[in-house]
Amino acid sequence: MLTAADKNSHAMQGGKTVLFYRDFREYTGGHQKVADYFYHLKNSTEFNVDIAFSDSTSWDSSNPWFPKYVEDKRSYAPANYDYAFLAGMDWATYLSSEPKPEQPIVNLIQHVRHADPAQPMYQFLSERAVRICVSQEVADAIQSTGLVNGPIFTINNGIAIPAVEKTTKQHELFIFGPKNPEVAIALKDELAQQDINAHSINHWLARDELLSLLAASRIVVLLPNSTEGFYLPALESMSYADLTIVPDCVGNRSFCHDRQNCLFPAYNTPALAAAVKDALQILQQPEQLNIFKRNCADTLAYHSLERERTEFLGLMRQLDSIWQSF
Repeated sequence: MLTAADKNSHAMQGGKTVLFYRDFREYTGGHQKVADYFYHLKNSTEFNVDIAFSDSTSWDSSNPWFPKYVEDKRSYAPANYDYAFLAGMDWATYLSSEPKPEQPIVNLIQHVRHADPAQPMYQFLSERAVRICVSQEVADAIQSTGLVNGPIFTINNGIAIPAVEKTTKQHELFIFGPKNPEVAIALKDELAQQDINAHSINHWLARDELLSLLAASRIVVLLPNSTEGFYLPALESMSYADLTIVPDCVGNRSFCHDRQNCLFPAYNTPALAAAVKDALQILQQPEQLNIFKRNCADTLAYHSLERERTEFLGLMRQLDSIWQSF
């Protein structure tokens, strides 16, 4: 609960108050992006932001709010705030919290599956909110439902990619397949029949472990879900590996460009195997490889966390007028 002392502190600081909510069980890119948006506001001088966590939240170093917020046992009371920020299934908790009428809501939409009637998030599209989509593909998907109550904005994902200790390239080919282990196994077997060895991991890793593996690999094959809202690991791989192979998963179409900054095959084992053979040839062509690397640098420069922060804060400054307009 926002106490009287909290309210007085916020009043003295000035600015609108915003409440977030998270049920953090394990690290995902979706949790990371909510944390990015939280810290965009937290690090600004214009807004006062708090966050409440579910009782089942896991507290370890993979939690983006660890350790600072471990002792913050704030109850979820969005009615005490000017604005609420929701993502994913946060809607269920918000709607059961007796929110105040007409409270402006910012709803972060991170996946095309929000437009799928079989998904639980679909039911919330009719709730009044200002929606931020992490890619144009996501915006197009939810717009196509005809159900969205409120304006839709697209802020293409930004990412902060930490430096990792320079290491030798230990792996010619690394396959990262926890989202699709069946294809990962089939691809490794297919390549082995062609005398191409791959280092393959089909379980989840802590982010720092994954980044170190990307940096230690020349070619990286990433296997997302068949549909994604954006797919941040592709950007991480573009930063660290020499060449990235990532199949079409809808949400990555706006920034994964075939034979420019990555190889972008169809999502099946033969197409992925063919892409690996192409990548091995490109490694032997320094001029072509450098073109890939320059294009990756341009892609990463655009998808900066600073650009995302600027666009988000610009929207938040106009939230009241946007809310009153629909």
